[in-house]
Amino acid sequence: MPSIAHAVGRTPLVRLGRVTAGVTPAVYLKLEWYGATGSLKDRIYLHMFERAEARGDLTPGMRVLECSTGNAGIACAFVAAVKGYACTIVMPEGMSEERKKIMRAYGAELVFTPGGESDVDLSLARLRELRDADPRGVWVPGQFDNADNVEAHSLTTGPEIWEQCGGRVGAFVAAQGSGGTLSGVGKFLRERDAGVRLYAVEPDECALLARREWGPHGIEGIGDGFVPENLDVALLSGVITTTTEESIAMARRLAREEGIFCGISTGCNVAAALKLARRRPELAAIVTMANDTGQRYFTTALCGEAKHVEVPERPHPMDERTQRALDRWQPRWEVLR
Repeated sequence: MPSIAHAVGRTPLVRLGRVTAGVTPAVYLKLEWYGATGSLKDRIYLHMFERAEARGDLTPGMRVLECSTGNAGIACAFVAAVKGYACTIVMPEGMSEERKKIMRAYGAELVFTPGGESDVDLSLARLRELRDADPRGVWVPGQFDNADNVEAHSLTTGPEIWEQCGGRVGAFVAAQGSGGTLSGVGKFLRERDAGVRLYAVEPDECALLARREWGPHGIEGIGDGFVPENLDVALLSGVITTTTEESIAMARRLAREEGIFCGISTGCNVAAALKLARRRPELAAIVTMANDTGQRYFTTALCGEAKHVEVPERPHPMDERTQRALDRWQPRWEVLR
C-alpha cells in the first residue's frame, strides 16, 4: 500500500448465528472496525478530505476543525495526520477516555464542552465560535451537513453490501448519528431495489424520531438530539428504538456468542435488527453495521465500569429543521420499540 489511507473500506460482512436464534431472516453485520482506525468514520473523512483538497477548500497550512463524540474525531485526526494537517476536535467531555487518548495519539488538540452523548449541540456551538475566530485558517469537514459524507457511503459502503449479499437485501438498519450511513447506503440500495426497507435506530431514552423526546443516554456516537442535514428522512421506512441496557447486553452477547467484540452502538444496531426480524419475518436479509470495536469501551459500562457524566440541566428546544422534518415524515414511519 502507498499509505495507511489505502486500508480504508472493503470491510467484511458476517452472517450472525447464535444471537439470531428464533428469527427467520438472515441478519448480516458489516465489520467496520476492520478499517484503519477501527470505525466506519474512516470512509467519510478520507473522502471529505480528498474532495475538499480537489476543490481547493483545504490547502496546506490550514487547520482542520471538527465536532465529534469520538469515532468521527478519531478518523478526522487520523486522516489529518496522514495528510499533514493540524487538527482540533470539539467534543462533549463525557465521552470515553479511550476516544480522547486515541485522538491525542494522532496529534489532535481537544476542546471540551459540557455533557455527554446527547449534548452535541453545545459542541457545535463552540465549533462555530472557533471557526468564526479564524475563518480563513480553518477547514471544517462538517460531518452533519457535508454531502461528501453521504457520497462516501453511496460510492463504497452501499456497493460493498450489495455485492456481498448477492443483490438480496430486504432491509438496512443503522443507528442515526450524522445521517451519512443511512442516507448514503439507503440511496444506493434503493436505486438497485426500490423495495429495500430502511430503518433509523436511536436510543429509547432519546427517541427524537420516534416520539420527539430528548434525554441523556449511554450509547456513544448516536442520539444527538436533532435531525442533521445529512439524514434524508424521506428515505426512511421506519424507526427502531433500543435502550442503553439492551444495547450493552447485545454487545456483550456478540462478543461471547459470535466472537465479535464491538461497541455499544453496534449492540444497539443488532438489537434493532432482531426486533425488525421478529416483526417482519418475510424479509430476505437484514443488514446492519458494526460501527466500531469494543476496545474503545474499556472504561464504560460495556466492560463493567460505570461512567459518570455531568449532564447540564437546560432546556433543549427542537430546532426548526428537525420540527419540519418530523411534522412531514413522522406519521408515515413504522415505529418498533
